[in-house]
Amino acid sequence: MQYEIPGGGAGQVLRPDAHRGTVALVTGGGTGIGRAVALDLARCGADVVITGRRAEPLEKTAADIEALGARVLAVPADIRDEDQVVALVDAALERFGRIDTLVNNAGGQFAAPAEEITGKGWRAVHRLAVDATWSVTREVAVRAMIPQRSGVVFFMAFSPRRGIATMVHATSARAALENMAAGLSLEWSRYGIRTICIAPGTVATEGMVENYTDEARAQWESAVPLGRLGTAEDVSGVIAFLATPAGGYVTGTTIVIDGGADAWGAGHPVPRQAVPTQAPEEKQ
Repeated sequence: MQYEIPGGGAGQVLRPDAHRGTVALVTGGGTGIGRAVALDLARCGADVVITGRRAEPLEKTAADIEALGARVLAVPADIRDEDQVVALVDAALERFGRIDTLVNNAGGQFAAPAEEITGKGWRAVHRLAVDATWSVTREVAVRAMIPQRSGVVFFMAFSPRRGIATMVHATSARAALENMAAGLSLEWSRYGIRTICIAPGTVATEGMVENYTDEARAQWESAVPLGRLGTAEDVSGVIAFLATPAGGYVTGTTIVIDGGADAWGAGHPVPRQAVPTQAPEEKQ
């Protein structure tokens, strides 16, 4: 069957000038949640910088942003390379002069039983999810947000937050980001910088439709009290709102966007073998 993905997003409710005069940098901005965030911020008036390893999806997203009448800069980069991170921030500041919103969306993981995760596989996930995220965050903070005494930084975690079978390496990395958001709020609030972690549940994407069976999607959906899987726009709308002054007193915490799945847990018996309880996703 064809899986129906409902629409949504901040553009339906926020004013078209809610982010006017601001600049957003979105990693992994060519596809999935990153693309939805970039489009929502652009719809609300922001200038947007998007980055990712693959040029083709960045170019498509950039064209869609330009069609909205917004300004956009697409910078292909591998944020695991610190020199490329520096060049990315160089390009953003040269083009727009400031960075007000950073969305650390880039990441990647794979499903595997815990005992089969090698040191190399563990390090690969943590290098992108944690190390590269820190590299971008620090560069943006030191060169833009601290000098301008303002900004908001978003990190991406997972829901459910209790642990996900076959994803121990990835959930450990994302838990580090929750702590990073909390810790940075204690240090950077004095600069006017807010740090927030976002924990989406299982989000229906084109990749899920292509790579997973109707049965698998139905199982994930059955664990959601709201009765459906999430959409990229469910997540992007919340980020776009929190990045406005209306979210100005929110920092150092994790916002769960999962239709109630974290409150219920996995919604299935404890796994006796390694079976994914959340769709693994590769992105950047």
